[in-house]
Amino acid sequence: MAKGEATLSYDRAENIVHMSFPTPVELSTRLEIAEHFDRVIAFWRVHARGQKSYFVVNFDNVQINVDELDFYAEQTRRAHEVCALTSVRYGGSATQRTLTRLAGIKIHRPSNLYGTRAEALAVVRALKKGEILERPALRARP
Repeated sequence: MAKGEATLSYDRAENIVHMSFPTPVELSTRLEIAEHFDRVIAFWRVHARGQKSYFVVNFDNVQINVDELDFYAEQTRRAHEVCALTSVRYGGSATQRTLTRLAGIKIHRPSNLYGTRAEALAVVRALKKGEILERPALRARP
């Protein structure tokens, strides 16, 4: 990616892939968006060894081009189908949070946005224990 990339780590004990953007990242083009998701999937394959995982994503410092929202949503769906049990997100600008919600609606997946890392991790742990169920996304009207 031209302007930074995500930092990824894997917690094997909890089966969680953590993603953050320590420096500003702009996913402006289809190529940048596809490369981002290719990198995430490749990281997951190496570290989780094919075991679908929970993803906890810090959205601070990332910006997605609104003109490529449909493509971003498709890439999100692709990544989820390949490697994610679910993903929970926290942080980010109001614009990023709105785009994430819209992408989730487009692919019929919950956006799972929370205010803090602690809240996001608490949701993952509750999901793993069966204490809560993932909320279905709102269906977009045709």
